[in-house]
Amino acid sequence: MRNSGIAVVASVETDGSFKNVTFELLGAARDLAEKTGEAVIALVCADENCDVSALKDFGADKVFVFSHRKAAVFELEADVLAVSSIISEISPSTVLFPATDYGRVLAPEVAARLHCGITADCTSFDIDGEGRLVQIRPALGGNIMAHIISPNTLPQMATARPSVFKKRDYKTENFEKNIVRNDFTAVAERVLKLKENSIITNSSAKIEDASVVVSVGNGVASRELVRRFGDFAASIGGVLACSRKIVEKGWLEQPRQVGQSGKTITPEIYFAIGISGAVQHLAGMKSSSFIVSVNTDKSAEIFNYSDLGFVMDAEEWLNLAEKFFKIRPE
Repeated sequence: MRNSGIAVVASVETDGSFKNVTFELLGAARDLAEKTGEAVIALVCADENCDVSALKDFGADKVFVFSHRKAAVFELEADVLAVSSIISEISPSTVLFPATDYGRVLAPEVAARLHCGITADCTSFDIDGEGRLVQIRPALGGNIMAHIISPNTLPQMATARPSVFKKRDYKTENFEKNIVRNDFTAVAERVLKLKENSIITNSSAKIEDASVVVSVGNGVASRELVRRFGDFAASIGGVLACSRKIVEKGWLEQPRQVGQSGKTITPEIYFAIGISGAVQHLAGMKSSSFIVSVNTDKSAEIFNYSDLGFVMDAEEWLNLAEKFFKIRPE
């Protein structure tokens, strides 16, 4: 096994400060490094306002900084390229990501790009007798703790939950000499152009705070139809949300995703449009006070959880809803 370092992908606030989970993961990496003899490396994607000196007291031996982002702009593709490139260059044995909204999107993208496995939402780590990372996480509804290894691909990758690991005091000598800065401005500019085709509707409203949520799924067949449902949501004082399939298509951003790998919400009214009712999605919305479902499949699981159901096409339903609510597009 390669022993060139245990990498931690930092989680950075829009003001350039680090989230606590960054320091917690550095502590977890430090514990592992003491067993393997490796260095701990922090990977930071941030703008110029980020003060990486905060990392020197919590376990980082070396820091790679990728400056490419404007404040408050989340550039997923640029981050994926930046993190993937340095992982390919330094070949760490292990990469740990925070299981935050940011980390849960970034980590699988990086893993897919590098053709590596990844374990999500770990609560503990260990090293086995062969020097491999043991990734420990709850399974089967929390009834057991699964011990997972990745014997066939390197680096070993995992996301770890916030507020699980403890921060550790560890001062790095000659810290400033161990900071490597990289400029990804050109990548960021290309990504900004790509983002012009994405949809951001009611971006200031959080789906977890909304009393009315209109959620679109795979049965909503086009980007334009998603946009129309966004107009419908706004017209009734609601917020647009979605299933995982819509995020994967790039039609809405991950903070709008409802479900096990997204947000858990309990609005007064939840519209499930073109959503079949997979268990992962139900986990995020089945406690809503009143559920309205629209699906062409009369046997769709979502109807078993609905207070009101319509067996019809999503666009056909929206045409009727727009007339009923007298919606006029801007």
